[in-house]
Amino acid sequence: MQNQPQEKEWAGSILYFLKSETTMLCTAAMESANDNVRNHILGLLNKSLENQNNLFQIMNKKGWYKVEAAAQEEYNRAQQNLNTMTSQLQNMQ
Repeated sequence: MQNQPQEKEWAGSILYFLKSETTMLCTAAMESANDNVRNHILGLLNKSLENQNNLFQIMNKKGWYKVEAAAQEEYNRAQQNLNTMTSQLQNMQ
C-alpha cells in the first residue's frame, strides 16, 4: 500500500498526457489535407482514446478518479443542445 500514492500520481500524470495527446491528434486530423495521413492519425487518435479510457477505468475502480452522475436536468439540457446542433448541421448540408 505504500506505493499507492506514487501510483496514483503516475496514473494521473499519464492520463493528463493522454488527454493532451488526444487533443493534438484531433487537431492534426482536422488540419490534414492528405487522406492517407488523416486516416493514420485517426487510427492513432482511436488508440489514444482507448488507452485513455482503459486508464480512466482503472483509476475509477481504485477510487482515484471519481465521477458523479449529472443531474437529470443537466443531462436533458445537454441532450437538447446536442439535438439543436445536430439539426443545425443537417440544415447546412
